[in-house]
Amino acid sequence: MNDFLLVQMIAAERLQTIHESKHTVLSELKNSLAGVSGEQRTAALLNRELDLTGDSVLLRDVNIPYKDGTVQIDLLLVHSECICVLEVKNMIGDFYFDTVNYQFHRVVDGRREGMRNPEAQVHRAIKAVNGFLGVPVHGVIVLTSRSGKVIEAPKLYPVVSLDYLPFHLEKLANRSELFDVAKLTSKLEKLPPQNFSKSWLMRHQIGFDSLRLGVTCPTCRTCSLIWQGRKWHCAACGFCSRNAHEVTLQEYALLYGRELDTRLAYQLLGVENKYVLYRLLEKSAPKSQKRGKRQIVENRELLRDYFSRVYR
Repeated sequence: MNDFLLVQMIAAERLQTIHESKHTVLSELKNSLAGVSGEQRTAALLNRELDLTGDSVLLRDVNIPYKDGTVQIDLLLVHSECICVLEVKNMIGDFYFDTVNYQFHRVVDGRREGMRNPEAQVHRAIKAVNGFLGVPVHGVIVLTSRSGKVIEAPKLYPVVSLDYLPFHLEKLANRSELFDVAKLTSKLEKLPPQNFSKSWLMRHQIGFDSLRLGVTCPTCRTCSLIWQGRKWHCAACGFCSRNAHEVTLQEYALLYGRELDTRLAYQLLGVENKYVLYRLLEKSAPKSQKRGKRQIVENRELLRDYFSRVYR
């Protein structure tokens, strides 16, 4: 669960219903969750069934420098005899690859939908990896859903079902090239992490005022808790907790940065008493050297744990 997916989850949960981007955010999160599910299934299958001699490493969510930006790669297999880009698609419908104009669309329940061409994505990813590592690179489009069917096949790169993928990769690896897996992997792992969250928030015009503020009830997920008797309480379901505000602080830090203005903290947590606020922030967001500013102590695992229970 990378930071960008967490940002999408936070926005989907907190963005006000009347916001013009609410529907789009929910739709993009649905697609992202489907993609992550497909990648997890693919990685699990390969770790379980891929039978290769020699060293091999399977890397997930790799961002390779390319021209003036980066290329995101779902899965990258680095083996002593084969480097392969895996473009994972967890989609249903009938798939049509236009081999003349290199466009792509699918048909679902009789409805035609134009989409980004997976073949073009693979081609761009291969060029990026080849340029960065300086080695020959293969590519394959992986279909993880059994409800997807290729009607018109692509021209440049193969499309294989998830069940067949291990055999396809094993055949690719039966080559004469010998690569230093440790050296290539080390170079890839030294790449700086990419954060697309800020540009995504700006594109959807999601600012602090766009969000439902307060400490979210982890059971109801749509209402805010009330601080009473040194605990957070939910008037709807009866949930109570002493530290539910910790998730809210981490959400803010991920969306807008670790620095928190004390005046905003009142709105963020939904409290009015300054002594209560200071007590809540004492350990999680201590005072910084800047007057009126707090510095949130980062704990990304807290968010991952929270949202893994929400979207399990």
